Amino acid sequence: MPSEKLVPYSFEIYEHRNPDNGYNLTQLRAHDPAFDENHILDLMENLFEKQETNLEPSSNDKTFVIEEYHREGNIIEGIVSTGYHGYEAEIRDVESGDMTHLKGEDEAEQMPLYFLIYLPHTREGKPYDNGQTALIILHQVNRIGVKGKLKKHIEETCLSGVTDYTMKMEPVSTEEVLEKVIEADRIAKLDINVRKIPGDDESRMELLKGLSTEEVGTRSIVLRPEQGGSFEKVKRKAARLKDRDKHFGTIVSDGVEDFSVTIQKDGGRTETFSLLNEEVAMRKDLDSDELRTNSGLITARSLRSEANDLANDILDQQIVEPVTGTANVEK
Repeated sequence: MPSEKLVPYSFEIYEHRNPDNGYNLTQLRAHDPAFDENHILDLMENLFEKQETNLEPSSNDKTFVIEEYHREGNIIEGIVSTGYHGYEAEIRDVESGDMTHLKGEDEAEQMPLYFLIYLPHTREGKPYDNGQTALIILHQVNRIGVKGKLKKHIEETCLSGVTDYTMKMEPVSTEEVLEKVIEADRIAKLDINVRKIPGDDESRMELLKGLSTEEVGTRSIVLRPEQGGSFEKVKRKAARLKDRDKHFGTIVSDGVEDFSVTIQKDGGRTETFSLLNEEVAMRKDLDSDELRTNSGLITARSLRSEANDLANDILDQQIVEPVTGTANVEK
């Protein structure tokens, strides 16, 4: 099964070298009359209309084509396909080993990827944060994504003719790492990546006491509570570290390369993130065993539902209108 995830990005435009002067994405011409449209989502629609049928020129090695999209109010969702070309490759049946097709230099294997673009509105119906920030959620399969290509096309198409601006499309991050651990309904597991698997040294094994361990690969140990056990000590340690303004990584030895935790939230949803950084880029790993799939990939309907949950986790639901609805595109 492929590894699939949703990655959220914040999108904003501001005056060049003056990030405090953010553009209202619903009133763009008030900042620069060179914008073709006043609303960022209108500009996005213009981009998607131009990209519905054409692949990238042969001078580029990665394709980008909008297969379909749907606009509904302050949300655009769609399917973009991407792939590499410029080289030959044998396509083989994984069971028989027989070659089924020889991909030519001018052919590209197109991977369909879901996306959702959301301009948050308050519950009163006004643009959130003065309309200065949009949320873009992109689907990734294995390591294949379209963030770079999408950003390039926005700059070349939506911002064509506009000068003296800076556009940012950055991963959404959170500085509330320790709060997430402290407030979690349940800590499902701890995953520690080490330079070598811990031996019998008491100081290195301190965290393992009372826990069952499972080796995963050569550099990872997964810790889960034994029957009747819990990770409450970890939550208490997180609270103490938060008070001291220290990294959570001090709970383990210097030999640790990464230390991540999986927490369970309301409704049974889980989230996994590293504890060695106070600021963590958010992403949502998707389990294809629990979601509806088609032709080996998670369906647009399931992806829309997961994207709704991710957007609502990111934005303050007491202020922002929640994202609801089902997919209007198919894959």
